[in-house]
Amino acid sequence: MLPNPWVIVGVLLMVVGAGGSGYLKGRLDAKNAYASARAKELTLEQKIQTTIAEEVSKIKVTNTVVRGKIETIVRENIVYRECVHHPDVLRMLNDVLAGKASVPSGDHVVPAADPAD
Repeated sequence: MLPNPWVIVGVLLMVVGAGGSGYLKGRLDAKNAYASARAKELTLEQKIQTTIAEEVSKIKVTNTVVRGKIETIVRENIVYRECVHHPDVLRMLNDVLAGKASVPSGDHVVPAADPAD
């Protein structure tokens, strides 16, 4: 024995109505939740802006001219083991600095490089 077709249609309509009602209620709740969160966000943003404005207003700008002696401190850390010149180059540099000899600009052959360690 089959139930009346109108009973099946009625049950289907009730199921669809309940689902639609739940869907619309959920959308309304989500919309209200979003509006509430947005309102809280705006109030929080306003509180932050108010706090920042209060703190900035507390800043006092002062112009100060400082006049004093400038001191220069020179520190030399000489490490003599790093000063390595070929004896001929050192001799030529010392002669030039002393004014004893000038460095000729002739055809000089560059010595071969020492092999790397």
